[in-house]
This record gives sequence, C-alpha cells and structure tokens, in this order.
Amino acid sequence: MKKLFGGRYSVRNVEKRKKNQRSVMSYEDVPLDEYNDKQPEISKEAVKRILIVVAIILALGLVVFAVANRDAFSPDKVSHWFKYDLLGSSDEGYPVSIIGSTINSGNFQSDGDVMYVSDTSFAALSSSGNEIGYNQHGFANPILCTAGENVLIYNLGGNGFVTGTKEKLNKAKDTDYYVLTADINDKGYYCVVTQTDGYLSKIHVFNNNNEKIYSYSFSDYYINSVALNANGTGCVACGVTGDNGSLLGIAYVLDFSQEKPVATHSLEENTIYSVEYFNSNTVCMVGSNASYTLDIGAAALKQIDYSNMQLTAYDINTDTNTFVLALSRSGDGRTCSIEYINSAGEVLKVNDTNLAIESISLYKNRIAVLDSDVGYLFDTDGNKIGKASAGNGAKALRLGNADEAYILGINEIRRIVQFK
Repeated sequence: MKKLFGGRYSVRNVEKRKKNQRSVMSYEDVPLDEYNDKQPEISKEAVKRILIVVAIILALGLVVFAVANRDAFSPDKVSHWFKYDLLGSSDEGYPVSIIGSTINSGNFQSDGDVMYVSDTSFAALSSSGNEIGYNQHGFANPILCTAGENVLIYNLGGNGFVTGTKEKLNKAKDTDYYVLTADINDKGYYCVVTQTDGYLSKIHVFNNNNEKIYSYSFSDYYINSVALNANGTGCVACGVTGDNGSLLGIAYVLDFSQEKPVATHSLEENTIYSVEYFNSNTVCMVGSNASYTLDIGAAALKQIDYSNMQLTAYDINTDTNTFVLALSRSGDGRTCSIEYINSAGEVLKVNDTNLAIESISLYKNRIAVLDSDVGYLFDTDGNKIGKASAGNGAKALRLGNADEAYILGINEIRRIVQFK
C-alpha cells in the first residue's frame, strides 16, 4: 500500500523533490541526458585491502579443507601421488625414491621384483621400476614375510598383522596379544605367533580362507622364528629361553594333525634368526652362533659351526636348496669368509676375502656382497666376477638375477645393471 503522508510516493514529497535540487542521488534517478558515465575511481589502497581480504578468505578455506582431509594429504600420500600419478612410474625406472623414512635391511627383498616395507608403507616394484603394489600400514615395527606372490607383514612387539599379495594388501587384523613372529607360504596359508596368558607364546595357523586350522601354546620358550611347509600341514618353530643368564635355543617340529610337537631339538646357546623349508622334509636354520640343517624324517640335525667367527650376513635360497654365510674372521666385521652350504649341511665352498660384508645375496650360482658403497659379484666356486658402485649410503643388496642387483640406499632404491 502506498503511504499518504511521508514516504516515497506522498504528494508532499513529490512536490518537494521537484522544487529542490538533490545533493545526493543514485544514477538511476538521473535523466539520461544528464547522466555522466564516468565511474567513481577506487583507490589503490582500497584495491590492496580487498585483495588481502580475498587472499585471507581463500587461505582459511584451504586450511579448513586440508584439516578435514588431512589423511589424504599425508607426506607419504602426497609423495606417492606426485611420483606415480603425476609423473607416471612407467617411465621412471631406477633409482626410485623410497616411500617413508626408513627401511630395515631385512624388510628389503627381491625375487626378480623388489618388495620393501618402510616405517609407513609397503611397496612392490618391477624390474623396470614400475609400481606393482602400494599400501600404507600403521605398524610401529613392521616385519615383512613373502612367499611367491603372497605377503604377510606383522607388527613385532605390537598388536596386528596384514596379509595379501604384491598387488594389494587386505585389511589389517588386530591380535589380542603382542606378535612375536609369523610366516606365510606359497598357498597363502599363514601362521602368527603371539604372547598369551598362562604360556610364553602361542601359534595360530590359518588356511588361505582365513580359517584357523591349528593352535598350540608353548610353556617354556618364546618362539622368535617360524616357517610353514609348502602344503600348510606343519611347521618348524624356533624359540629361546633364559638359563642362568644364558639364552638356550630350541626347534619344535609341529604336525598340524597332531596335538603336540612330533619332535624337539636343542640348539644350545643359540638364537635362530631365520628358518626356511628347502622341501617337505628338510629345513635350514641360521642362528647367532651356528647354523643347522634338519632332516625331519630322520630327526637328524646337522650343525655348521662358526668356529668363533662372527656372522655378519646370510641368505637362504629355497630355489637351489642352498644358503650362504658371511663370517668375519677378525671378529670386527671385516676380513669375511663366504661359506656356501647345501641342504645336507655340507660346506661346498669357503671363499676368504678382505671385505667387510654388510649384506649378501644368493641367486642360482651367483653370490653378491656389499662392502660399504661397493658391490662385488662371485660365482659359487669363489671366483670374483666383478664389482660395481653401490652409491653412497648403501645399506643392503639383493640380486634380481644372475647379473643385476638392487641396492637399498638411505632414501632410494638403486639398480646395478653390470658388475665389471
């Protein structure tokens, strides 16, 4: 309704506007012939203030967005996106930057492809440096186990493990007690050893459908290394216990159709670092003071004594049923002997060197070793084939084939393509 008195449409105000010249008006009220199209100028200072306000608003918006999506903007994921999604890994090749901060030497493996677990991630790379698989994990102390395409990573001293393949890991599983060790085989069967109430340790065995098929509790020993046989019907579990300040070792042979171990073998004052099946009846065990081969059927344990030498590196090759030891003759890690041993526990060759061997890798009839920033290649008869630079900060070496090796550096993985 129009207003009769006052207001825009009152008669009195209309007459007043006709008589009086307005000092302020909008250009909409100016007759067309009187309109000046010059726009009022905005000072540079005002423009500057406007830009600052806009920038602040944008910055605040980005902060809110980043906080809401902070998981997607972790350093590892940003690095992974930049390397593989933006740059494209197919043309990258070696060297390849490591995703994460640190990798323990034991978590760097090769079967032609490269697999590693860092403090944040698992990754698998092809021989040309292309990414095969990538997953993040949340384990404080991850340990990598592999068998063919199958992968198991467990949180040593923590709760949890995850299984999967090179291409993709499954969802991690929590454990009720701290994990001590674990293993997986080519069929995807796996076992996890944990602490437990009333016992020192307990083994849990699962088939490739994640169904528990066996468990056993150990009352006298902490199990620290384990290996499943190829068909998932048994395992060898090695453990330690204290005795008047010394550590005593033991090896249990378990048949999953039997309630109790079918055999035990005393390993004296020895801690087993790694145990592997060569076949269904023969096992290799590498320890701190001696190594062994075990004929399960004959219950025959063959010891390879270190003769007061210090173990600096080792590797087990289940394709050739052999293993190799680097033993320091001087006791300070230098002047190492390389011992090449078969599944019967026979030392086939001893090669004395002046090298300080930090890492060793066995592939068919080739043995590669790492001494500081230089890699050396030998045949299994002890003949030197050649050497190559491993680069600064080299931590571990793994043969990819008979002539090439991968090098774990501080922040990248490199490749030696030829030993000369």
